[in-house]
Amino acid sequence: MGGDFNCSYNQLQDLVGGPKQVSGGFNCAHNDLTSLSGVPEKVGGDFDCSYNHLQDLSECPEQVGGSFNCAHNDLKSLRGVPLKVIGDFNCSYNQLQDLIGSPKWVSGSFDCIHNNLTSLGGAPRKVGGDFNCRFCQMLSSVMGAPTVLDGTFYVDRTDLMQQLHYKNGRLQMGRILVEKENTRE
Repeated sequence: MGGDFNCSYNQLQDLVGGPKQVSGGFNCAHNDLTSLSGVPEKVGGDFDCSYNHLQDLSECPEQVGGSFNCAHNDLKSLRGVPLKVIGDFNCSYNQLQDLIGSPKWVSGSFDCIHNNLTSLGGAPRKVGGDFNCRFCQMLSSVMGAPTVLDGTFYVDRTDLMQQLHYKNGRLQMGRILVEKENTRE
């Protein structure tokens, strides 16, 4: 199908019979979905399945050419998402305890706020924008954080912030931006 496909705000319980491929974006947000059965295998633009009742992403598209938004669901796992996301990735407001299954590479920002994270295990290796894990009160370590981060790392607690060692990077805690010193060799 050419262009975008938008079936949001329709109280849909399934997507069976939907297009197999969409050249633009695919938006099935704000429905009553418990499964992604019937979503396209390939989405050329953004993919938005936020504000549903999804518990897993096992049937999500194999390829997404833009941002991926699965926020505000009942997700306990990110297994099934594409390995690369060209835009932003948002899995905020779910029930995730770790980030296992998340994309390995996100060219934009990665947002996982308001989850039950105890670990950042499984986080993308490379994030081209910001990495935001604020409001995850059970997080006890930043072990597993991206090895390459081109933006800002957001975390609420000073003890976690002190575990980070991004050379020439920025850290933010609450509203306080902490700039690491640029050193010249």
